[in-house]
Amino acid sequence: MAGLLLTEKFANWAYDFDLDNVPEEVVKASRRAILDTLGVMVAGSVHPLVERLANGLPVIAGSCSTINRKPSNAETAALINGTAAHAWDFDDTSYTGIMHGSAVVLPVVLALVEECEGNEADLLSAFIVGSEITYTLADICTHNHYFSGWWSTVTFSLIGATAAAGCVLGLTDSQIRHAISLAACSASGVKAVFGSDAKPYLVGETARQAIGFARAAKIGVTGPVDAFENSKGYFAVLNKGVAKTSEVNTLGEKWRLVSPGLLHKLNPVCSAAHAAIEQMRLLMKEADANVSDIVSITAEVPVLVNTSLIYPQPASVQQAQFSLPYALACSAIHGFVQLDDLTVDKISTQQKLKLMDKVTVIEADDLSTDKMLSLYPESARLSLSLKDGRTLQGFCGEAYGMPGRPLSDDDLQKKFSGCVEFAGKSNFKPPVSDKSLLTLAAELFHSY
Repeated sequence: MAGLLLTEKFANWAYDFDLDNVPEEVVKASRRAILDTLGVMVAGSVHPLVERLANGLPVIAGSCSTINRKPSNAETAALINGTAAHAWDFDDTSYTGIMHGSAVVLPVVLALVEECEGNEADLLSAFIVGSEITYTLADICTHNHYFSGWWSTVTFSLIGATAAAGCVLGLTDSQIRHAISLAACSASGVKAVFGSDAKPYLVGETARQAIGFARAAKIGVTGPVDAFENSKGYFAVLNKGVAKTSEVNTLGEKWRLVSPGLLHKLNPVCSAAHAAIEQMRLLMKEADANVSDIVSITAEVPVLVNTSLIYPQPASVQQAQFSLPYALACSAIHGFVQLDDLTVDKISTQQKLKLMDKVTVIEADDLSTDKMLSLYPESARLSLSLKDGRTLQGFCGEAYGMPGRPLSDDDLQKKFSGCVEFAGKSNFKPPVSDKSLLTLAAELFHSY
């Protein structure tokens, strides 16, 4: 790929992709990511925002299934299903770019594979292509992009999802390049969305846009070949000129779905809270204490956690998902943040309000060094003081479910089943382990 520009390199790799040459561990990781995203998408189907979209958007006839309404065209299906996948912030996270790739890529692939009457191999191939291009672009841009204020979930995933759409729609390598170029010229999204409906909605909107760019390229709409490298292009405008472009040469050699891998969440809140949630649960168990015994909770966290969890006193469900005090209050009460905790009434209980008042969050310099951030970007060190005079302390570098401590297949399926149960889909019958992913998706979408 020497001498080619990034749009060309991405397009050539996507066009030449062959599932038969993909290591089995990568295929397994993609299956786990798809299963997990389907589960959280089902849970998201009963989120108020998703219900408003399903009921309020115009009905456009089509063959593509949506999670909680009649079939529509692929663009509408991707919009609704993508919003549902991220509505509870329960979807997977990649630390290449600090982002949620699957929630954008999978809705695109599901809709187009259904429209084109594709098969399981088409689903897996396009999902892997979209994911790997997304995460490779993240490595090219480095974490500089995220810390500059850009919301990497949409700025990176739009590119990968567009490539995935091009694969399913049968675009030529030249057409895929133009589709990626159109996406690169359009990409934007800022972290101001945190704590608002805009965050899940823009995941769905990004999925919708990806399909549009692929369709446009298929009918001959073109874009600049240097959309990334141009002096007024993606790298210059969105990343201050930072571009480790040599990372693109690792496509097909370094598989980012397995290295570094994905976080599959056990709590429907920002990943930055998960280590603290786990450590709080362990301290409460060690102390054999009740919530009423707590005097104070001090949480020392790295810069990434402190800049992500920005609501000390959340006033809405979306803010609660980015509140470390709320996460710690839930963990003190029952060990986790549960989907049932994410209602306005549950956020404002007197018990939780009193607990949140007892939390102090400190950004710790020793947890924010380059070395610590590379090892444990979302760690937490807690100190729990009790009425009997005891003070318990503990550190969690990475929570269970993170790449270094992946969920077991059994626990991943338990999470899936819990999401299905939360959505009230009593007519969906497990098990899921012996079903193809397309069969599973069809049963989920048509079980209303």
